[in-house]
Amino acid sequence: MKINFYFKIFNNIKSEHEVNILAYLELKSLFGEIKPINNFVDYIIEEPLKSFTKDPIRFQDIITMELPYGKIHGYFGQKNELYNITNLIQRLTYTREFYVLVENNNDPIEILNQIFPNHSLNINTQFFQLNNKLLFRFITNQFFIEKSEYISITKKTKNEINKDINLLFSYLTNNYYRIPSPSTSKHYRTLLDNLAVREETSLYLNHYMHPYKGKSHPKMVRALINYILPDSSGVILDNFAGSGTTLVESSFLGLNSLGVEINPLSVLMSKVKCQSYKIPIDNLRSTIDHFMLLLKEKSKLLDSNQSHLEVLTTSSGNLESKLKLPYKELTRLGIGKKSVQKIILARDLLQSVDNKNIKDFLLLSLSGAISDIVRRTSNEFTFVLQDRINDLFNRLYLFNELNKNLKLVLGNSDTICADTKDMSFIKSNSIDGIINSPPYLTALDYIDNDYPQLILLNLVFSWDKLDENMIGNPNYSIISDELHVMIKSKIKNYEMIYNLVQEISEPFEKINRNYAVIRITKFILDMTLSISEMYRVLKKGSKCAIIIGNNHFKIENYFHEIPNDEIITKIANEIGFTEDLFIERDVHKSSLGLIQKEKILIFQK
Repeated sequence: MKINFYFKIFNNIKSEHEVNILAYLELKSLFGEIKPINNFVDYIIEEPLKSFTKDPIRFQDIITMELPYGKIHGYFGQKNELYNITNLIQRLTYTREFYVLVENNNDPIEILNQIFPNHSLNINTQFFQLNNKLLFRFITNQFFIEKSEYISITKKTKNEINKDINLLFSYLTNNYYRIPSPSTSKHYRTLLDNLAVREETSLYLNHYMHPYKGKSHPKMVRALINYILPDSSGVILDNFAGSGTTLVESSFLGLNSLGVEINPLSVLMSKVKCQSYKIPIDNLRSTIDHFMLLLKEKSKLLDSNQSHLEVLTTSSGNLESKLKLPYKELTRLGIGKKSVQKIILARDLLQSVDNKNIKDFLLLSLSGAISDIVRRTSNEFTFVLQDRINDLFNRLYLFNELNKNLKLVLGNSDTICADTKDMSFIKSNSIDGIINSPPYLTALDYIDNDYPQLILLNLVFSWDKLDENMIGNPNYSIISDELHVMIKSKIKNYEMIYNLVQEISEPFEKINRNYAVIRITKFILDMTLSISEMYRVLKKGSKCAIIIGNNHFKIENYFHEIPNDEIITKIANEIGFTEDLFIERDVHKSSLGLIQKEKILIFQK
């Protein structure tokens, strides 16, 4: 018995090439051998699909709804027997929906219970029966998870969220013939209009819980996880965890994950994104309401010009001792003294919250509110905080409601605040896959960007260590002897690393740009140690994906390109990795357009 599978991918015109590659890779890993479908018409005009093109089914109207852009519309594959396809529905990223054609006279529900026990009819599953043929339609979880962002972008009550979830769940099954409002329309657009927009959102659900620069694209990461670790269990490591994108996607896929990150604020982001799903939603709501009630009551006392010491929950110390720096250092940020007092007040009140996940959720909300008043709004602080908390709560509530039908079993995740150059707390040969995006050689200044939150929330124990250990830190201009000693102890061919430093630094040595030489040297040494640790912890035969782009130093009137991809490839090969696959993707990561290309470098141990 031959069972036909027709996979319909989804892309936008800007990402066509990248999507086709990643869609193929994840399908081949999760499903098996496939071949491209250039146009679904080629399959509709012939049996066995031709039988389903007549009234009342008209399968052609369903499969041609919002066809992908470009030459490839999907992929075709076959199996010799029925099997459980839950993994495909829960994990596929760039396949929006797929169809399974079975020549069988059995009860369709019996077959569904066999191949997809957790199906939800007319939500993520439909079937059409004709004579001795059954055609099943399955919509992947990614569609609902990703498109839920259009429910999150406006402030909503629970009732409004529930109403919009019903519209989301019915969109692909009830709206074959609907004509949306023009994309240029500014008014009267409904959720269904927004769902028809051909774009790939990247801030859905917990991916937007705090502002973060340099964030990875969730769908790309998800597809890479599927390629690197198609098994239903295992541990994914991101040793440049950032805001936790890789860990969130691993959790959605039911995989366990571990993050390593040097910036304590990023660690907090990553933890909250992954662990807040575990909080009972009613407990979270009641704790939020109690916390905000206390904060607003005590804030009123501050507004009435009472001494902040009469209001703060602790009984000793003044404002500057609580900040651990002179207040004047914060004046450049434009935060008024009253707002600083309320931030410290909120921080102190959090100490009475017993549940660690809820406390972290509120602490991250507080950090996001600080970012808002520094960069986005002049509103009174407690209102800004309330607004942010409500938004994040709604995202968790939305996920809980979505999951009543999607029935995801989330993986466990943790993020450790540590230096990726020494991951001795991870056992050798214990990690099933690695996906990361290291800071670039001319990296964003993450410390400066997060300075208000790091200071006001008292998250940094040693500023000197943070400066020294953050790879790509544009403000660090010293290379310690300890770094060279560590390199020599871990890398047999130290001369190769030394020659690589000389090769990349040469143009800058000629013009006495010592700052550039130092940054290049430190970046190469730091990445050598990091990749060495990645090799050590990865299981033999497992893969790692490093997402990196080339950037530039300005020399007189032109920009000199730094080949970060070549640097990492040479280091990885020296350490023992073999090259598996390299994928080039278009990006625009600077106002000058200097970082226009990235590469996904996939290696195997």
